[in-house]
Amino acid sequence: MFEVELKYPVARHDDIRQQLLVMDSTQTGISEHSDEYFNQTLLDFAGNDIALRIRSQEDSHTLTYKGPNLDTRAKIREEIEIKLNTQDKEKFRNMLFGMGFHSVLLVRKQRESIAVRWKDEDIEICLDTIEGIGTFVELELVVESKQQVDSAKAILESLAKELSINSEPTTVSYLEMLLDKQ
Repeated sequence: MFEVELKYPVARHDDIRQQLLVMDSTQTGISEHSDEYFNQTLLDFAGNDIALRIRSQEDSHTLTYKGPNLDTRAKIREEIEIKLNTQDKEKFRNMLFGMGFHSVLLVRKQRESIAVRWKDEDIEICLDTIEGIGTFVELELVVESKQQVDSAKAILESLAKELSINSEPTTVSYLEMLLDKQ
C-alpha cells in the first residue's frame, strides 16, 4: 500500500470547510493525536528518509513504519501499520529502548477528518492544527501499487485547485518542522 499525500500550509481552515460543505463531504472524526517518533543512531532515519512512530489517540495506539518518500512534490511512501493496545504499546517502547532506539520528539495535533468523493475516488482530507507550528490541510489517497501513484497525485492536485488552496504543497514532515524550530 502506498499513501499519496499533499500537505499544504494554510492560514486557517474555515474557507476550506465551507467549500467542503458544498461538495457533499462527510466529517469522519475530530481527534487529538500524540505521535512519538523514534530513531536509532546506527540506522539514521532522517538520512534514509524513513520514520517509525507510535500514534496515540485516547486508548488506541498504532505503530507505523513510513518508507522513504518517492516524490519531490507529494509525500508518496509505503506505510506499514500495526494496532497496539496500551499494554503492548508500553512493551514495544521498552523493546525499542532495549535495542538502542530513543524517542526523538512528541508531535501533538488536533485533526478534523473529512471524507469526500472526488473523480471517482474516496479522498481523506485532514484539517490539522499542529502544536508549535500552525495549520495545514492534508489530502490523502491510498493506492495499492506504485503504478497508481501518478494518477492519485493528479487527482489530489485537482482537488486542491477545486478547494482554492493557493499555497505550495510541502513534503516536510511535522516532525522535521518542529525539529527545525528547536
